Amino acid sequence: MSSLHSQDVFSVLVAYLLGALPFSYLIARWRAGINIREHGEGNVGARNVYHVVGPAWGVLASLLDGGKGLAAYLVAERLALSPATVLVCGFAAPLGHDFSLFLRFRGGKGVATTMGFLLGLLPFSTLGGSLLIACAYFLTRDLNKALVLGVPGVIFLPPVFGAPLWTVPYVLCLFLLLAVKKVLDMPHERAVWARCPWEEGQPGFHPDSKASEESVARL
Repeated sequence: MSSLHSQDVFSVLVAYLLGALPFSYLIARWRAGINIREHGEGNVGARNVYHVVGPAWGVLASLLDGGKGLAAYLVAERLALSPATVLVCGFAAPLGHDFSLFLRFRGGKGVATTMGFLLGLLPFSTLGGSLLIACAYFLTRDLNKALVLGVPGVIFLPPVFGAPLWTVPYVLCLFLLLAVKKVLDMPHERAVWARCPWEEGQPGFHPDSKASEESVARL
């Protein structure tokens, strides 16, 4: 029993450490010499890198963040002796991204990391939900709206592809974790956005942006 316990704990620890790898922070430091937490929307995430550092680097950050989530699943599947431990790793990886040991327990939201883990656990429904998010983004050109429209597909599609019904509340809980992190980060994001917003585009939830101020001034 002790060996089982230690191996499962090790799996969760590895998932957390993989999630904690701060790719967006490192890319911004490497390419622009900045702390990404103090620019744009103040988030250590791929979208902020996209707007602050450059589109190509944002795409790279997204792929790396998704990759670490997928890696966390693959490692858990191989190392964990309990199926429940694999599911726990689904929380550990985005928690590592959200509260990174390497950034003094700060971080981003973990959307890409969560999607990467789900790609391993529930590949067909996750791909289907990702397609919905992509279609919604092309129609709205607003990532927040695209996530609102597409994420329900990621949550509710698993049984359609033969997954057990319990996967629906499990995936729902994963995304609720992201929502909680969003609420926790909002004061920091608003403060950073007020002094150093994106030069182009808006994230859709900061009415105190420079663009809004200029619009009011023109009125």
